Amino acid sequence: MSNFDFNIPQSTGALPEKFKGKGKYLLLVLAAFIIMPFVRGLVISWQVIEPGYAGIKINRLVNKGITREDIITGFIFYNPIQTAIVTYPTFIQRVAWTHDKAEGTPANEELTFNTKDSVPVNIDVAVSYQLEAARVAEFYTKFRADNIDRFTHGFLRDTTRNIVANIGSEYNFDDINGSQKEEFLQRVGKTLDETVHQYGINIQQFGLIGSLRPPQALLEAVNAKTQAIQKSIQVENEVRAAQAEAKKKIAIAEGEAAANRALASSLEPRLLEWERLKIMREQISKWNGKMPDVLAGGNEPGLLFNIPAVHQDGAKK
Repeated sequence: MSNFDFNIPQSTGALPEKFKGKGKYLLLVLAAFIIMPFVRGLVISWQVIEPGYAGIKINRLVNKGITREDIITGFIFYNPIQTAIVTYPTFIQRVAWTHDKAEGTPANEELTFNTKDSVPVNIDVAVSYQLEAARVAEFYTKFRADNIDRFTHGFLRDTTRNIVANIGSEYNFDDINGSQKEEFLQRVGKTLDETVHQYGINIQQFGLIGSLRPPQALLEAVNAKTQAIQKSIQVENEVRAAQAEAKKKIAIAEGEAAANRALASSLEPRLLEWERLKIMREQISKWNGKMPDVLAGGNEPGLLFNIPAVHQDGAKK
């Protein structure tokens, strides 16, 4: 059998020369994809600070942790082992502290104070505030709150409750429930803004939700007093109307009496005699010459009225 020589290339495990340089880069890229998740979690991370928020970069290895320059926005990289990111909203925040579970939190957060005349009052309020973006580092340094709600339902509510109690004690209940209610609310809002402004917080609005809630017995007394006042006003109006009607009738009667007196004074005796004769002439002009059936006296028919007899000398008899 003949021996045939086959020239079969032997595998040496080496890449062709032209691929040797590129292979190194491919291996590096592949390794990067494999270890990137681990590197991202341990060595480097990133976060996006959305518009309307301000972030604070906190250095865990430094005592104070932050500086004014650590306020950040936009897309940032950081080392999660050494650095933490805290974000705060810089748009207007609104909170309602009420006894109603359907508004605010499920807990009863109504505010309570005593008036100058020792009336306990409960109120529901709403507060709107805003953090200054340039001062969020000061805010964090003061309160160390990584969640804005902790500040809202903690320090801010306690401060508001104290201010309401102090200012509310300067008013009587009738005043604060009436004409001076608006003044009371404005004073509370202004004082609250002045108190928290030093921490980079601006109070945009402070208002009352619903009405003041005194004890039920006092509320019933206030309602009774209000009804009595309204009834008194109604009676006064009715009295004024009756007096006006009486004066009207008196004026009409006096006018009619004056007219009658004027008419009576204008009727002279000659005018009355003339009117009497005028009536007699009208009766005579309507007589048909027939004697009336009415007897003037005795059994003889007579006239309805007496006509004086005339003598020949013309003298009346």
